[in-house]
Amino acid sequence: MKWRELFKHFGEMKHYLIASVLVFAAGLVLGTMYPDRFQAFLDQQMQGLEKISGLVKGKENLNLWLFIVIFLNNAIKSLMFVYLGLFFGILPLMVLLVNGMLLGYVIQYQMEAQSLAYVLKGILPHGILEIPAIIVACAYGLRLGILVIKMIGGLFSPKRSGNAAAEFKRVMRLTRPLILLVVGTLLLAAVVESTVTLWLLKG
Repeated sequence: MKWRELFKHFGEMKHYLIASVLVFAAGLVLGTMYPDRFQAFLDQQMQGLEKISGLVKGKENLNLWLFIVIFLNNAIKSLMFVYLGLFFGILPLMVLLVNGMLLGYVIQYQMEAQSLAYVLKGILPHGILEIPAIIVACAYGLRLGILVIKMIGGLFSPKRSGNAAAEFKRVMRLTRPLILLVVGTLLLAAVVESTVTLWLLKG
């Protein structure tokens, strides 16, 4: 695996990483400051999450099942965030915006009923791992989408198209260690969410 090349490439990805952070932050602000405007849409998204959490209700070994469901959900989505970015980078941007809005909406909703400390306990332990992993995955999805656009736009300029194609092959090659890194991070986040976060919220 080209781990050293991947970590070096992160430096080249700074503009895409910054853009991804800004889109996520914009969603966070929208979900926190204007929850009423997007309530119907966000409630629909929350219902989807509730269906996922409902899969573990009544199960023995609740923590284990919670870990499995959280991890599989996040791992499958991380693959989608990267490779569905091939469709012009649209999906990663939508994912970042919607996830930011959902987080902001949850924070706003929880703050009305709980203390700030409770909200932070429910988000921070696994969020410090999960959110960066999602942002990195989406940044690479966005990069692939931009390269696809460049290759299509460079059909009338063989040199430009060739440069974009070479970079596209390079990034695709780097997605192999990237996926392992992202999934490994999400694995750790799922462990934390199904144990530490659960324990903190019960305390």
